[in-house]
Amino acid sequence: MTSISHCDGGAVVFVDERYVLGALLGEGAVGCVYAAFDTVLGIEVAVKIMHEIHAKSRAMLDRFSQEASISARMLSPHIVKVLGLAVTRSGAPAIVYEQLEGETLASYIARNGALPLAETQEIIRQVARALGRVHALGFVHRDVKPDNIFITTQPDGHALVKLLDFGVAEAVKPDGTRRQVVGTPEYMAPEILFGSAPLDARVDIYALGVVAFECLTGGTPFKGDRMMDVFQALQHGQRASLSQLRSDISLEMDEWMDCALQPDPYWRFESVKEMSTSLATATTASEARAAISIRTAA
Repeated sequence: MTSISHCDGGAVVFVDERYVLGALLGEGAVGCVYAAFDTVLGIEVAVKIMHEIHAKSRAMLDRFSQEASISARMLSPHIVKVLGLAVTRSGAPAIVYEQLEGETLASYIARNGALPLAETQEIIRQVARALGRVHALGFVHRDVKPDNIFITTQPDGHALVKLLDFGVAEAVKPDGTRRQVVGTPEYMAPEILFGSAPLDARVDIYALGVVAFECLTGGTPFKGDRMMDVFQALQHGQRASLSQLRSDISLEMDEWMDCALQPDPYWRFESVKEMSTSLATATTASEARAAISIRTAA
């Protein structure tokens, strides 16, 4: 059988022949995600199949199994639903997810540019609800970023936001230790990059703050010509001011962002619920400021 390391879906056959693969939806370091049809239930699904090369590693198999286990426990309308597990005839494990119609937040921002404040606030509110479930069960996601946030549309026309990919999630340990440094650097809290504090839910709060900044500006908050410059700016919280970048954003939003992106986790929001509630207040202040500016200009 042809290797599936390069996501050649046509070569993949499952042991029970239950799933028929369709289009490739995405590819990552661990595996590929396909649209598929469940011939038993008669529904469209999404199947994440581990690359065969990783299926020979006990550590990778354990991590993949943990991803499925953690995802299955996250019962929330804002988290992608796990429907089951499968195995290919070549021995590669697979996780079966609900199939989502829509696009990632990364794609949405790339297509639309900086988003309106109210829309950003709603996206962050829904992701915060997902993370609230994650944290309540004693886990941290560790890879919150626009690529792992999906926007779909409900039958009533309202947007439904879902958190994806629990591949590097892990349980919070009493001593704050972590398995290893993993994630996407632009969204990683300083304590992950520099080992400056124990790992807990505040790493996800930090990453969600970066996501909010990207929604509002189209880019991440810390920039530099070299990666070392970026790390130094991140470590010291040296970022551009939102209120200087956008005239419709108030100082309250800058204060909110300061709290979300505090280099020292002690000064960050204590929970995603507090973070979301505070954002709603800051959004209201910004909208009031924008309304006054419009009336003055008129």
